[in-house]
Amino acid sequence: MTQPAEPAVTTRAVATDTITKAFQDAVCGPAHLGSPEVIWSDGGAQILLYAAKLRAIVQGNVLIVAVDTESAEFGVAPLIARFVFGSEQEPAFLVAATDETALGHPQVAARWGDLFRDVIWAAFARLAQVSAAGKTPAGLRLSPAGLELTAAEPVPVVQAAREHVDDLIRRGLRQAPTPRQSVTPPGSEEPA
Repeated sequence: MTQPAEPAVTTRAVATDTITKAFQDAVCGPAHLGSPEVIWSDGGAQILLYAAKLRAIVQGNVLIVAVDTESAEFGVAPLIARFVFGSEQEPAFLVAATDETALGHPQVAARWGDLFRDVIWAAFARLAQVSAAGKTPAGLRLSPAGLELTAAEPVPVVQAAREHVDDLIRRGLRQAPTPRQSVTPPGSEEPA
């Protein structure tokens, strides 16, 4: 039995300013790309986001995304989402831990934090997918310069499943299948 060929792997760097721009565009939405500020409305509530002031900061394996907001009730207040990724020894695979609630002004974070975090995460996942350039994102890690994305050629699901079963058999964790007898579908028997 031959070992499956390892998929071709490439690494791409995505600079922090590119990440920041993607997040700024995401909070503005397609109708307001490039706007320095945008108003979010939801259920009769509104908040102004200073999109041009949004920043993405990398500290170790933590990505911090902060934007200033303004509302009639609370004035100017920050809204912050943090995402913790794998370490250099164990890169993450588009998985991150995050705070239960966004940080910043408690009432602003309680009202708008989940939406802000979801918009940022969706933009991050899309950025990783686009940066993979037709390949499958296979791992990522943060660096002071931004994001280092490892991408591999996509593997068909059936092939991945077969390789997994073969690996289990090879390691003695599963028995090899027994040869099956030929089954003739009903109605296809030859006449006697």
